[in-house]
Amino acid sequence: MEWREGETAEEYLERIPSFAREKSDLKTVREFLGLLGNPDRNMKIIHVAGTNGKGSVCAFLTAILREAGIFTGTFTSPHLMDIKERFSINGRMISEKEFTAAFEAVRSAVGTWMQSGGLHPTYFEFLFYMGLFLFQKAGVQVLILETGMGGLKDVTNVIEHPLASVITSISVEHTAFLGNTIPEIAAHKAGIIKRGCPVVYDSSVKDAEAVIVKEAVEKESRRFPVGNIPFSYENGSLFIETEYLGSSARFQVPFPAPYQAENAALAIKAVEAAGFEIDRETVAAGLKKAVWPARMERILPGIYLDGAHNEDGIRAFLTAACLLKKEMKPEKTWILFSVSSDKEYERMLKEIGERLRPDICLLSGMESSRALPVDVLRSAAKKAMEPGTEICCFETAGGALERMLAGRGQNDLVFIAGSLYLAGEVKERVQPFMEENA
Repeated sequence: MEWREGETAEEYLERIPSFAREKSDLKTVREFLGLLGNPDRNMKIIHVAGTNGKGSVCAFLTAILREAGIFTGTFTSPHLMDIKERFSINGRMISEKEFTAAFEAVRSAVGTWMQSGGLHPTYFEFLFYMGLFLFQKAGVQVLILETGMGGLKDVTNVIEHPLASVITSISVEHTAFLGNTIPEIAAHKAGIIKRGCPVVYDSSVKDAEAVIVKEAVEKESRRFPVGNIPFSYENGSLFIETEYLGSSARFQVPFPAPYQAENAALAIKAVEAAGFEIDRETVAAGLKKAVWPARMERILPGIYLDGAHNEDGIRAFLTAACLLKKEMKPEKTWILFSVSSDKEYERMLKEIGERLRPDICLLSGMESSRALPVDVLRSAAKKAMEPGTEICCFETAGGALERMLAGRGQNDLVFIAGSLYLAGEVKERVQPFMEENA
């Protein structure tokens, strides 16, 4: 792939999916990392996989370690508005200068690699290499590393001795790549377990737990199951009860969604499993400072944005949304929904129709090439929504957002969900309004 005159790093990266379609195996990834000096081998890493909650767990871990004075790097995906969001150092998104330096280092290595007959890395592989270069150069003490897709064959699984592997909740996703059943998908996620390294996992789905336990036993890995975490609300704040360092403790979680109870508990247990000696007060203080956009995020008064993008994610989102609806008693409830074409959109819309019962359902396209066509969404929504629900369709998220902002009443409640790509487009458009209401 040749560099085009005047092209930016972001433009080059965006061109990668059009020609680099073959994913590298882990042996090839290791060989390529040799050109960068094997930066992962000098790092302490916590590796996070799962279907839902990976990003939240990474955010909680980052906040806790930062509060403890540990210099922390974090690699997550996808981004919402800016590709640099995928790389943070001590909770700070990297600068343009840092991004460009990492890009040039990897592009140079790619040139050497291809001259010797190697294939160009995929989009995600390129970003992963950039991340390892960045974090090594910055001298981070601990790297929080989120998988891309699956685990077993994911490029991030090239790491060899993580401080701990964390597996969040597992549900059906990416069936074309990971399988059609929970055990098949769990086998991919459990692939991040390394011999002798502890594993912290969500134990609430028994079919998934059985696969994880079997893999952990074979790898002689200590097991730290987390499940059915008691939670409560006080003045709109979420509190959980979970075990830490041998005794039960109470922690405040900075997001109002019930599904964050398990994610926060997984992060707390991972801190313990990884061997950090951080006192309870520091863990609690760090947890409260966690920041993770588009997870039941209140972006404007009465408007909540959630990145739920699959069946289980929508189910968890709806639990939180229905609680808010019950508490706020809105005049009308709105949902703005869009989804990628590889998702179970009919079931997702059915759940929304049955549980949330919105008065107005806005359906939109997205800028992503993976977006489901709006006419397909319309047909599914007509079957899924309650009689009397107003269904409006828009080719762009911007058009749907304009309709919502112009038409909603002061006492209406609005939810936006279905895709992280949608969340990113919405965040970009409402940012000026958010700053006015800050």
